[in-house]
Amino acid sequence: MHKKESFFYYLNPGNVSAAIARYGYTYRVKNTILIYLAVTVLSVLCGFVFRLDLAKVCVVAVCGMSMVPRAIINGYRNMYEQKRFSDVNLYMEQVLYSFKKMPKIITSLQDVEKIMPKDSPMRKTVQEAIRYILYEYSEENSIEAGLKIIEQNYKCQRLKDVHALMVKTEKIGGDYESSVKILLSSRAIWETETCKFQKECKNRQRMVNIALVLVCGVCLFTPLIITKFAPIVDITSSQVYKIGTVIMILISMRTYIKADTLASVNWLRSECAMTEEELLALYQKVTQYDYRCERRKSLLWALIPAGFLVLFGLVGWKWPALICIPVFFVMLNQHKLGYRLAKKRCAQEITKAFPQWLMEISLLLQVSENVNAAIAKSLEGAPVILAEALQKMQEQIMENPESNEPYMNFMKEFQMIEVQSAMGMLYSISSGRGGDADLQIDEILSKNASLLSQSENAANDGRLAALYWQFLFPSIIGGGKLVADMTLVTIAFMTTSLY
Repeated sequence: MHKKESFFYYLNPGNVSAAIARYGYTYRVKNTILIYLAVTVLSVLCGFVFRLDLAKVCVVAVCGMSMVPRAIINGYRNMYEQKRFSDVNLYMEQVLYSFKKMPKIITSLQDVEKIMPKDSPMRKTVQEAIRYILYEYSEENSIEAGLKIIEQNYKCQRLKDVHALMVKTEKIGGDYESSVKILLSSRAIWETETCKFQKECKNRQRMVNIALVLVCGVCLFTPLIITKFAPIVDITSSQVYKIGTVIMILISMRTYIKADTLASVNWLRSECAMTEEELLALYQKVTQYDYRCERRKSLLWALIPAGFLVLFGLVGWKWPALICIPVFFVMLNQHKLGYRLAKKRCAQEITKAFPQWLMEISLLLQVSENVNAAIAKSLEGAPVILAEALQKMQEQIMENPESNEPYMNFMKEFQMIEVQSAMGMLYSISSGRGGDADLQIDEILSKNASLLSQSENAANDGRLAALYWQFLFPSIIGGGKLVADMTLVTIAFMTTSLY
């Protein structure tokens, strides 16, 4: 989010229209004003139902007016991202079929241009790429530059893989039909899995909304039921009740917006939250782990809770002393816990990066059966988290070209069966012991499609898990509010009983 988009940013209706305009849609200012009026009316209604005073109704109204526009913007963003996904999906399918029929990039782009809808932004982007390649280029690699126009507008790794195959085939030649077939199959899997994930996101979001409605309904129990049947223990005039109610309403609104944001994502890519420097540091932390040094650090950290444990024991504070015991063991073993978490995260990032590198190798092998040369050539643009291991493997291959150890030792410490299997296939091609090299390349491409699907499913699972937590959050909110209300009721009942 831009720095200027603070809490009060969307209180200006013009800013809402400007945010929606970024996605190519027009939204009138008067529509936002009408929504603000609706939020105000709903806030007054909530104030009447929950017995809130004017000041607290104003707080709910202002917060609602700052949050609700985000849901409107998310709706337009979702339509925008859905359209981009559909355009890229159609583009890849048509350009691959056209290229399979005639392996010429400019011809394939012209065929796609005719098929794309006239109002599609993808059609305009393809036209721009064609115009650049045919008329406006001023450099030798005009085709690559033209294709990058499409890649920059639609940042999608699968799109880059399609373009890489087309460029290499047109430049070098080779048997490309099997690669096209695998990419078409991979595209179909991607479309199916993404549509399934979109439906699952909507279902989870619906569950969150139902949970929020139920929580608000349960929290109405106090002002409507108890007050009606036991007016003597009315707690709605208590400031604790009113402040707790406002907090519940605000957190519920925030949960709704958060769930809506999580369900409206960029379907073209799974963005990595780590920079290249962080990925490299993570990999080195796992592969260059100094057990003795980290254990000494853990011992030093463990001295702190151990000291408090002794101190609390001497003064006779039992509960603080008991709390220090688990803290001591956590600090004593924090080096082991930290290493396991780092290794797990590193394995997740390798799972994302390895299919990209494997696709590059597969494309290079389409024009040459020299695995060593393909690996060496792939080093230049290799993912950061794989670069160090690939460089080490290349050096070992140069020292002992006939050995399978460089291949089998690649990422061995992470014990990833899929990676080891793919490297075994590469060694078989390199040594010429695996039979038909073309069939083995097809197997590698098929495995790569499977790995890409696993990688995307892992990213999708993370998003669904975040939505699931948003589903659990209303239960926690409602439970806390209900406990607070019943505590107030109990206190009020006991107080009135004394009199």
